[in-house]
Amino acid sequence: MMRSSSSEPPVLILGAHVTALGVLRVLSARGIECYCAEQTSDIIVRSRWYRPAERTLPETADSDVLAAYLDALQLPRAVLIACSDRWISAVAGLPDAMRDRFPSSAPPVEAVEQFIDKARFRRLVERLGIPHPRTTQIVSPADLDRVSDAEIASGFLKPTDSQRYYQHFGDKGSFVESRTAAARIVEKATSLGITFLLQEWIPGDLSRTVLLDGFVDRDGVIRAFVARRRIRMDPPRLANTASAVTIPLQEVSEAVDSLRGLLSAVRYRGAFNVEFKQDGRDGQFKIIEVNPRPAWYIAPLAAAGVDLSWKIYLDAQGLPVPDSAGYRVGRYGFYEIPDAAAILRAVGSFRRPDGPVLRPWLRGDRVVFWWRDPMPGVADVGRSVRRRTVSAARSVLGGARRNRGSAT
Repeated sequence: MMRSSSSEPPVLILGAHVTALGVLRVLSARGIECYCAEQTSDIIVRSRWYRPAERTLPETADSDVLAAYLDALQLPRAVLIACSDRWISAVAGLPDAMRDRFPSSAPPVEAVEQFIDKARFRRLVERLGIPHPRTTQIVSPADLDRVSDAEIASGFLKPTDSQRYYQHFGDKGSFVESRTAAARIVEKATSLGITFLLQEWIPGDLSRTVLLDGFVDRDGVIRAFVARRRIRMDPPRLANTASAVTIPLQEVSEAVDSLRGLLSAVRYRGAFNVEFKQDGRDGQFKIIEVNPRPAWYIAPLAAAGVDLSWKIYLDAQGLPVPDSAGYRVGRYGFYEIPDAAAILRAVGSFRRPDGPVLRPWLRGDRVVFWWRDPMPGVADVGRSVRRRTVSAARSVLGGARRNRGSAT
């Protein structure tokens, strides 16, 4: 039976990848007892602080499934912290009867659905008048007839359910060179129940992308706000942030004001991660997406002075949540494997990598490899090597088959 060794309730972490790992590390360092609920073999299981719950559950967005799982646990009480889109959907929809025993700091169900479903998100920001890229909903190949060739060439196909799309296709969207190529991708995806937005690609380098992280308490008060500027991502254009640096909020006040209005409009609660890109054509910060949960960089943000995990823990219990006194500007955070890949990709293409290289790696805060907890980093490197080896082998075998076919 899981027991808490102190008067403070333990945490039940719902997640398996780097965000969950960051939550586990930050709260364990504070002496909070943590259990991991997701059924996984991901890198979190290699952490020195990893302890599975008495039973584990595959990732789910189904609140009923999660409620049944929680109800069967012997754990008398625990704070829930969700670390993925699917988990936050499940937590947001839990019945009120479950919240006394398993409190959480989660957004309303309606807000989660509006942020995760990109089509609903587009309608929301249009209604609120928040600057955003030009978008057209694409639910079938026939919808491409409503857009011009120029719009197709200057945009990309963005899935309305990015997590589901990634599970099938391994990326976050598709740039297309022609209407025929776009129709082929849409037809394949829609057969799996996946729809798209054709979204305008905002020109400009990576430094124009701004990431806003923070926390809203149960009374609707923003208790933390931190701004980061993207340095690198891998693969280029459509990917997650590989490295970023904290910047003053005053530099991006327009984006901050837009986000304040959005969070208030949906009566938001909990941690958030939001992406904006400044459009060099008109100077506006245009909102790209909102993640209604913590991001990969939750541990580096804590090192910079904004401990979102702790705020979630306090707010879930109805305890006072202190305002962040500020954060250290110029603090780098980077995810080692994708950042190294971005650097090597640039060098291999005979161009200078985006942004500084030595400063983040020598002075920055790592997402995965910690000297106090090294094994998740070792496991991540091993997994990356295996993945690239398998990919290279498949490429070689595919080439050999094509050559045999052409020879016959």
